[in-house]
Amino acid sequence: MTTINKRLLHFLAIFSMIILTGCKTELYSNLLENDANAMLSILLNNKIGAEKTYDKKAEAYFLHVEESQIPQAVQLLKQHGYPKEKIATVGELFKKEGLISSPLEERTRFIFALSQSVQETLSQIDGVLVARVHVVLPENNPLEKEIKPSSASVFIKYNPAYRLEDMKSDIKLIVEKSIEGLTYDKVSVVMVPAQFTATN
Repeated sequence: MTTINKRLLHFLAIFSMIILTGCKTELYSNLLENDANAMLSILLNNKIGAEKTYDKKAEAYFLHVEESQIPQAVQLLKQHGYPKEKIATVGELFKKEGLISSPLEERTRFIFALSQSVQETLSQIDGVLVARVHVVLPENNPLEKEIKPSSASVFIKYNPAYRLEDMKSDIKLIVEKSIEGLTYDKVSVVMVPAQFTATN
């Protein structure tokens, strides 16, 4: 074998190794830009090789990691509350499709949309990993003397590095001011710190 052929084979071997090393597997798809950036930052800061790509056709971002690092990547992102649950918008919930909705269906969608809106607001607080909001809006009969009050229950899972327990009153206030007819004492908040485990 000539020297040139040996060099060519050596070059091809090195090139193949580079290609194989650079190949990454899709971890998550159809991500919003903010979520993709946050997830990428978390992975890179924890020494997990990751890449973000954008699909113009899907108008969404994709996250790729080395196949061998998928378990660690999934666990790490889950600990940080990713991928985030998609929040349905009021427009999506109330879009008309030619059918007449019953008052009960309209009311159900309205309450759900209200819960989703408050949930989205709470999710923007630094340290919040998961936020769930359940709103109860009783149908009061104007002829009845006793008025049933509105209420809301909130569940928050948070990163223990943040002192969110100190913000419980502020969280209750946010929920109270977001829902008409709701009073501060009718908002219950349960806050649970996330249990992080080593990824290695």
